Amino acid sequence: MASHVYFDFFGTLVDYDPSIHPADYNAPYEFARRAGLPLSSERTDALWSRAWTELDDRAWETGRECSMLEIATRYRELLGSPRVGEGEIDRLIAEYLEVWTSDVRAADGALDCLADLAEDHRLAIVSNTHHIPLVPDLAKAFGMTGYVADIVTSVEVGWRKPDPRIYTHVLERHGITAADAVFVGDNWTADVEGPRRAGLAAFYVGAPAEGRVPISLAELPGSIRELG
Repeated sequence: MASHVYFDFFGTLVDYDPSIHPADYNAPYEFARRAGLPLSSERTDALWSRAWTELDDRAWETGRECSMLEIATRYRELLGSPRVGEGEIDRLIAEYLEVWTSDVRAADGALDCLADLAEDHRLAIVSNTHHIPLVPDLAKAFGMTGYVADIVTSVEVGWRKPDPRIYTHVLERHGITAADAVFVGDNWTADVEGPRRAGLAAFYVGAPAEGRVPISLAELPGSIRELG
């Protein structure tokens, strides 16, 4: 039986809105306003989206993760590099993420699944993210850290799924081989194809599609144990 189970986070253990433009509070617009720039919210939205897309697209092409600090700094450059007070970039990031995470919720059955598997497996979260504290803070808030022994993030490692280096990193970190672990996630490329290429067994919990039959979190513990 596999000794370790690695879980994706967003879309797997938690449900979330993947939109990068929270509507409740427009942090990029407020940042520009505090910098004294007479720009419309539509203009700041466009520049924020451009900064995000530039760095995120490059990350998908290269496998090298980008951070919220890099995205926010690029946004400031697109604004014309206005002089801002100390800590304003950090404030932009904090305000943006506060709104972005406001609707994140634990997925149905996630805690029961973790509690079940934690009885005879070592569990870890392996997640793509642009901000190191984001996943640990949310996992703690949802009561998951009592079951999860480790949290590994792409921005911490430097490489995002499905780049093979993130899977290699976590296996080496835990002193095991690919045969000792299974991966669980909702993204077919990052959580199924990527781990399988690295030698891990993988379970898909995403949306059904041709050639992609998902398993529920309720069914997952039994299916993992059936691997032997």
